[in-house]
Amino acid sequence: MTRSTLDNLIYMANQIGREFANQRAAEAAKATCDHIWHFWDPRMRTMILAHLRDGAAGLDPVVVSALTELDKTTGEPRSMTKATKFNQAIDAAADRDLMSDAG
Repeated sequence: MTRSTLDNLIYMANQIGREFANQRAAEAAKATCDHIWHFWDPRMRTMILAHLRDGAAGLDPVVVSALTELDKTTGEPRSMTKATKFNQAIDAAADRDLMSDAG
């Protein structure tokens, strides 16, 4: 049985939310939002936000809160680690944008 890209994104978003489950719900949602904002490819964010707007089936409540907040965010995230700064320099020289978890 193969899963669709959306199924994989739902699975990954819920995994991220569970990683922060030991925090209060609001803090877990904020941390989940921050992770998705900074480390997911813009296409991944676009797809999961469209799913949120379509009813959010299969998403944990903390993830729904995180994505609701993410949906209000504009612009692009700044580099968070030396690795993304390094990739940014290489990608700029090659006229590419590869800064994401998706590679």
